[in-house]
Amino acid sequence: MNEDSESAHYERAHNADRVVFLSDGVVAIIITLLVLEIHVPDLQNGQSLVSALQHIRPSFVAFLISFVVVAIAWAGHRDLFSVIRRTDRALVWLNFIYLLPLCLVPFGAALISRYPSEAVALRLYGFLLVLIAFTRIAIWVYATGNSHLLHGPPDPQFRRAGVTVILPPTVAYVVAIVIASTWPTASLVIYGVVPLAYFLGVTFARSSSPPGSAEQDLT
Repeated sequence: MNEDSESAHYERAHNADRVVFLSDGVVAIIITLLVLEIHVPDLQNGQSLVSALQHIRPSFVAFLISFVVVAIAWAGHRDLFSVIRRTDRALVWLNFIYLLPLCLVPFGAALISRYPSEAVALRLYGFLLVLIAFTRIAIWVYATGNSHLLHGPPDPQFRRAGVTVILPPTVAYVVAIVIASTWPTASLVIYGVVPLAYFLGVTFARSSSPPGSAEQDLT
């Protein structure tokens, strides 16, 4: 095998497209499973539809919160792989680890929809969100710190921005876990409001970065 053939084989073996396709498919399935938890209520004993819909309101709340969580996770994955040219063994397995807690989000959403005032349910859901944040930081730091995986040289500012937008929501999730037994409603509200901190962080990173920089493309 000559040098050109070896180079072509290496590029094919480490192509990032298959990792992206797999990840997109997993996220699509997760979103589908989330919406399947919302069931049309049956009317019984002259019950009004409005009254019946109120009973499934927790399912809608859990779906909306979890949908945004998964959307943010996918957006972060998109941002990361926009600068990745190729993969290696460590990145492939870090990607699987990143997908692991994401796959459990439908289970967590089902828990808080059925037991919205139970501390155990709220803590388990928060634990999933913290795991998603930590695994996202891990894959982000690894990938953006290895120049052989990237389209260009590592960008320290882009690397910091990717971590910075994740940290404030993670701290808030930890607070929600801590207060779940004392103030369950407040804990649930934090899970619903915290995504705003992510969008604010991304907006700040985009506005404070120079024109043409990678931070301008943060989703």
